[in-house]
Amino acid sequence: MERALVTLTPYESRRLIGRAVANMEEVRKAYREGIIVIATSISTAYVAEELLGISMEKEKFTYGVVSKGRLCVTPKNNRPRPIVIKRGKILKNIGYEILEEFGPDDVFIKGANALDPFGNVGVLAASPLGGTIGNALRYLIPRGSHIIVPIGLEKMIPISVYEAAKHTGINYYRYSTGMYSALFPIPRAKPITEIEAYRILFNVNAIPIASGGVSGSEGSITLVLEGSEENVRRAFEYTLSIKGEASIPPYTEECKSCSWPCGLRSEG
Repeated sequence: MERALVTLTPYESRRLIGRAVANMEEVRKAYREGIIVIATSISTAYVAEELLGISMEKEKFTYGVVSKGRLCVTPKNNRPRPIVIKRGKILKNIGYEILEEFGPDDVFIKGANALDPFGNVGVLAASPLGGTIGNALRYLIPRGSHIIVPIGLEKMIPISVYEAAKHTGINYYRYSTGMYSALFPIPRAKPITEIEAYRILFNVNAIPIASGGVSGSEGSITLVLEGSEENVRRAFEYTLSIKGEASIPPYTEECKSCSWPCGLRSEG
């Protein structure tokens, strides 16, 4: 058995995970024969880049964002639509209404904000209607469609997502360091972390051994890769190739122009 020790920044992790999701069997099948919806988020933008071979302004492919140490939104003139792919072709001028056509082999790819030790995921929602996921689940759950969530281990929380969600609600709080939000669990979701990504792409085991850092390495994850000599070599070479993945620049609404309930709006 061969081993390698690697550290990934959150942006390098997103690149790795994005490539892995793009290469999942169920994603490739839906790309050829069915429908894929890539919901708006920064993490899913990496999936879109890898799946479609395009370059995106990823900071603009989201509504809600955690930026500048607060829960926030992108500017109101930035309202991206999901990327909809049907039998290998990108459909223009169509959004989440395509979910009405979904079946069990179709794929919905959605970012998230929390991952627990039991494999559950949750997304922050500020809308009283539950945002994107609140609308999507009424189609995805009864039809048994694939819900794939690219999510880095930096987003691991130490308790159940479902337990954490009990303590949240957009009207729960007196104070907030940002936009008032609730944690919305996503049932039946399949999270893809760095662990799954290395297995999908290189058939190696990835064991997380440390996390965190400073000076641009905040949120980093350190892993041991184990497997055959050839597979570990390939995994390590790919890891080197994504080193230095660019960070995401701030792109948020000006507080004076924002209508969302927020504890810091007056701070600018």
